[in-house]
Amino acid sequence: MQTPIRVATLAVWLGAAALATANPNGEPVLERCLVSLADEAKVPAREAGVLVELAVREGDKVTKDQVIGRIADDQPQMEKRKAQAEFDQARGKAESDVDERYARKAEEVAEKAFDKARQSHEKVPGSVTDVERDRLKLEWEKAGLQIEQAGLERRLAGLAAESKRVEVEAADNGIERRLIRSPVDGVIEDLGKHRGEWMQPGDTLAHVLRTDTLRVEGYVDASKWDPGEVRGRPVTVDVTLANGRQEQFTGKIVFVSDKVESGGDYRVYADVPNRRGETSGEWLLRAGQTARMTIHSSRPAQ
Repeated sequence: MQTPIRVATLAVWLGAAALATANPNGEPVLERCLVSLADEAKVPAREAGVLVELAVREGDKVTKDQVIGRIADDQPQMEKRKAQAEFDQARGKAESDVDERYARKAEEVAEKAFDKARQSHEKVPGSVTDVERDRLKLEWEKAGLQIEQAGLERRLAGLAAESKRVEVEAADNGIERRLIRSPVDGVIEDLGKHRGEWMQPGDTLAHVLRTDTLRVEGYVDASKWDPGEVRGRPVTVDVTLANGRQEQFTGKIVFVSDKVESGGDYRVYADVPNRRGETSGEWLLRAGQTARMTIHSSRPAQ
């Protein structure tokens, strides 16, 4: 959001008089427009620690999400190794059905032993005492309960594995939070820290200026053009570069102020994609330049 000071500065810089004229098609032509940054970011640290890696220098071009620095991450790395080992162990227990298969086999054996004792008693009463038959039946029932117990322990191992998986993810997050990434495509304007220095959360490592899209700001005469005639309309931007060389860009009006200034004008700005010079490879549009912007309004040509 533009601050009141920023807007006031722009108004003073442009001057009080209306700077919009009309071309033969009746479209507004804004003179002395200001080229400014559409986006910039002061990239902060998210965790405290020593800056052990600085991958950029001032003037370097960076892309969105590119790692530009790293804070020491020894502790979360160790936490991850520990959590990973515990996760692998718990997952192994959860995936193993050895105890269940053993309990089922034990149940089959116990059932056969009980049936054999029962059949012997039926053929020769008293050959197997009541106490012995009760003991064998209890062993059979116990084996059935061991099957349930083994299944419960597998489910608990699965829950433990899930808990350890979350710990691994938390350690990964701790490692990621110690990586400082550029939030936008742009250029490193300045660095606030050097490798080996201590950083606190919120400390700025780098100031990144977005250069692939810039903003062109100007004022439209409210007595000649209504906001609806310029809002969202395409624009052509002409800029004079070094040695009088002219370059032309296209963009789109993305903001129209609802406030009419004291001079009878209202502020607008367009986002304009930048491009590099064919020979130099440098961006052609730069913040601080002046430009002429033609708004291709919706008004029919006179």
